[in-house]
Amino acid sequence: AGTMAKLRPHSEAFAKAISNPQAVLETELRHYSSLCKGSTIAMDYNGQRYWFDVADCKAAPKGESAPYIKVQDCDIATDFLTSREKMLELAKKKRQRQLEKALEE
Repeated sequence: AGTMAKLRPHSEAFAKAISNPQAVLETELRHYSSLCKGSTIAMDYNGQRYWFDVADCKAAPKGESAPYIKVQDCDIATDFLTSREKMLELAKKKRQRQLEKALEE
């Protein structure tokens, strides 16, 4: 049985559009029987579809990382990581700074 899932949203929209994204996500996870590390899942809320990558799974009883976890009939805690959208934006800015620095030399 699972105890926690770390999820990476594909965009910032989920957290911005919903007042309590943690509670919504934990409720929506009840539609899944299991989660696999490295997979991508979808959540529908208020007519909008949101995508999440499963970055890590923790299993009971010790909370160790596991390749997959059962989430059906379990109380799963969730943790949000930085969105893919934000990570791509930060990587782009870093590459731009590196390029500017190389051109200055």
